[in-house]
Amino acid sequence: MALLTRLVEDAAARDFRQMIAVIGDSASVPSIALHARVGFAHVGTLRSVGFKHGRWLDTVLMQRPLGGGDQTPPCSTRQ
Repeated sequence: MALLTRLVEDAAARDFRQMIAVIGDSASVPSIALHARVGFAHVGTLRSVGFKHGRWLDTVLMQRPLGGGDQTPPCSTRQ
């Protein structure tokens, strides 16, 4: 958790506005829970987009706003 928290902090310090997590299997409950604890929200699931070890896998999409998120304009348009 410390590594992901640091990554989020560093990205926010560099003025990024969103982070996206692409989790390669909806059965990866620990990974989904870790991202949720760090503030990511589930925004979508791509059903049966991969096939591995004899079974179909979903891909889970999670998103987390950073800094002002979509509440502030990009740096180049600020006055």
